[in-house]
Amino acid sequence: MDFVPRPENDFKEFIEMYYYSCRRKFPKLQAIAGKWTFEDLIPGMSDFDTRLICSDDMQRKDWGELAKVVGEVHNDLCVHYPKWDRKLEHLAGVNMTWQELTIPGLYYTEFKQWSVYNCANQKRLRDFEETMEKRPWDDTDEYYHLKRFLTFFGPYIRGIDPAINLGEFENKYPLHSRFMHYFTLPVQSAVSIITKKTIKGKFEAQRMAKKLFPGMDIFDDLFDAVQKHYEIPELYSEPLLGELEKKLHDSLISISEALKEHITILPKEILADTGKWKKYISEYTIDPRFKVLDATKFCRFMKERLRFYANAPEHFDSKWLIRNDLNRMRNNIFCVPYLTYWEIFMGEKKDDPDELVPRMVPDILTSEEAAVALEFSKLLSKKVTEGEEIEKALAVSELFDGFLSGLEKITGRVKEELSLKKDIGG
Repeated sequence: MDFVPRPENDFKEFIEMYYYSCRRKFPKLQAIAGKWTFEDLIPGMSDFDTRLICSDDMQRKDWGELAKVVGEVHNDLCVHYPKWDRKLEHLAGVNMTWQELTIPGLYYTEFKQWSVYNCANQKRLRDFEETMEKRPWDDTDEYYHLKRFLTFFGPYIRGIDPAINLGEFENKYPLHSRFMHYFTLPVQSAVSIITKKTIKGKFEAQRMAKKLFPGMDIFDDLFDAVQKHYEIPELYSEPLLGELEKKLHDSLISISEALKEHITILPKEILADTGKWKKYISEYTIDPRFKVLDATKFCRFMKERLRFYANAPEHFDSKWLIRNDLNRMRNNIFCVPYLTYWEIFMGEKKDDPDELVPRMVPDILTSEEAAVALEFSKLLSKKVTEGEEIEKALAVSELFDGFLSGLEKITGRVKEELSLKKDIGG
């Protein structure tokens, strides 16, 4: 195999350009963060999971304005820097104010895995970091990490993680996918559960796992592969590729055995049978208000995300990304929040959110918002197939403002229930 050597690490340049390009146009933007730590950003292979933090005086119209700014900057960088296609795979995901980051009901375990790279308000940054440091581990964190462990627990499924926007480094992705996505993420969550502390970095978690499980040499295999930038030709073909997949899976099985002594949210009677964990965790009762907010926290920039995908330059591959987003969108941001809202405030469990929408007029929704919600549901009721991605993405983006208007009323009611003015621990 012919490999292109590891490129220079230009993530710092990318992050700064992204942040200051947006901030010049929108001063209420005060910080840019990303998941994991800087050492986890592997040049040529990693994308960048952007998180933006804004001042506390943000209004609804401000979020719309910022979304447009970010969409414009994102597209402009993609046009002028094709080498950054991988980094630009997603618009910023979870975007919040400083206050929202420290409200008990809005706490999200992922917050503890953010690294803030540029910030215009150092005092608020210190407050945020101190709040996260002081917040004790609880069932919310264990649920988050156990659910994520189980998402990746199993043999590697070939074809599940296509190589997208990797350019000249595409032929290295098979090893990156196996080592850093489908193995490292569950290891990170397992170590978090065992230590009762959310581990921020991927490599940090692997180093800790090596100490926790001294009999496993898979961690040395991972460090060696990354150090060589996956330039290990023999691992890309059989039998060694299959042997690697088995070794990764066997290691996760061994880790799951160790987890049994540290899990507290599963009934003791099912701990011995890992096959029952996933079914139980899918039915695990968390605060339903949290389910609403968890389902909707990624929505603020979704319209511009879809518009970027639909209008991206030719060198950026967006088709699979559109299908991936749209094929889970109806359940995630329509079915879950609407059905859960009805259960919380009306005391009834229902299966069909379409049935509920008209009954929410006029107490919660206007007739226009209800109509848009139903149209949104109908548009996404069928799986998006190859060839219709651009058309569907644009159609959904046109509906999104009206849909988000209704969704914000639902989440607003939930936030009121959570006494948002309280500080964590208050």
